[in-house]
Amino acid sequence: MLSAAALLVGLPAPAPAQLAATPVQTEWHRYHRDLAHSGYSPTTPPVGRLSKAWSATLDAPVYASPLVARGVVVVATERNSLFGFSRQGRLLWRHRDLPPVRRAQLPCGNVDPLGITGTPVYDPGSKRVYAVVTTVYGGRVRHFLTGVDPLNGKVTYRRSVDPRGQDPTVENQRGALTVTRGRVLVTYGGHYGDCGAFHGYVVSVPLGAGRVTTYRTGTRGEAGMWQPSGPTVGPDTSVYVVTGNGRATSGAWDGGNAVHRISPVQASRRYSFFAPADWALGNRLDADLGSSGATLIGNRIWIQGKTATGYLLDKMNLGGVGHPLATVRGACAQQFGGTAVHGASAYLPCTDGVRKITVSGNRVAFGWKAGRKVVGSPVVGGGVVWTLDPGAGVLYALAESNGAVRQAFRVGPTSRFATPALSGGLVLVGTLRGIYAVKGA
Repeated sequence: MLSAAALLVGLPAPAPAQLAATPVQTEWHRYHRDLAHSGYSPTTPPVGRLSKAWSATLDAPVYASPLVARGVVVVATERNSLFGFSRQGRLLWRHRDLPPVRRAQLPCGNVDPLGITGTPVYDPGSKRVYAVVTTVYGGRVRHFLTGVDPLNGKVTYRRSVDPRGQDPTVENQRGALTVTRGRVLVTYGGHYGDCGAFHGYVVSVPLGAGRVTTYRTGTRGEAGMWQPSGPTVGPDTSVYVVTGNGRATSGAWDGGNAVHRISPVQASRRYSFFAPADWALGNRLDADLGSSGATLIGNRIWIQGKTATGYLLDKMNLGGVGHPLATVRGACAQQFGGTAVHGASAYLPCTDGVRKITVSGNRVAFGWKAGRKVVGSPVVGGGVVWTLDPGAGVLYALAESNGAVRQAFRVGPTSRFATPALSGGLVLVGTLRGIYAVKGA
């Protein structure tokens, strides 16, 4: 492990404020709040009239979801910066980490600069926010897991998380991080354009004693894990990851275009998997499952990617090649991003408008669908589904029951994969300019 002192490049930070004890209901520790990434907040108050609480222009676009940890709103940017704000919008600290990577330093890609893309995670045990920074160190593109204290932004943890034997230049860390069983899980896929000899990886990093373990996909290459929602963790601590297209277009299944259920500790141990019967065609056409994460709904998994076909799976035995519990067509044109779940219903980030589905046994019933441009990765709280029109930069509050627009509020353009975070009566949105906080939830 490299020491923080050897790597740290920081800015002077304002003196941290003394923060009062924060009620649990205002916290948002990871992408879509919980280990299953359900995106449901049971304590968000009923939606009222929306208005601006505060906003801040930061040093680069925000692709990751904001977090709320120990009462501090933590925001990560593509310049490898982390910012801490009070819930009232006062800047408490800022930490500029190692320099980001420029597009010209990569063989392909579409994010420039490339810094912190995957949503960080807060671990209450170690009292750290963990983020992966992408940088050039020692003349090479590298990825480092950095842990900071959310009260003051000080770095208290650092280690390399590049998969052993893999060229990190062609690996991209876009998926959200999660913490389970004392480990941070880090996923990798390729850059936009699928250049180079990359693979999909889960790197399981112990925060205490133990060894780093790795799960690799793509026996012939590719099969990246790039969806922004990252790994889903089930009640039994099984981890579900989804892979994009692999390079194999015939012969034996290569690990691509699939849902994998693995151990979080012995990451190389796979319990079961599912791949569509036409996985090889999906590989060839770049029409795979990898654009969305696995959605846990009771004892079922819902998965849909870059086609109009979705699948319902048994969460314990995913079914292997071509054996889902149900094949469902027409829920979405395609699904890109992270879902939200409340009870037996899921809200899907469809490219033709957010869609509600309800699961009962092995059946999927279609519910309402939002307008065609309302495609952002949704979250649920206060009786509404919070989602975005990313291009227009509008936040929507849609009634859970029928999808009616209860409120709409302009926050500014966001990335395609932006998703809100809920904290008490605030809705927090990372934008292409910084952070926007809306009150009225």
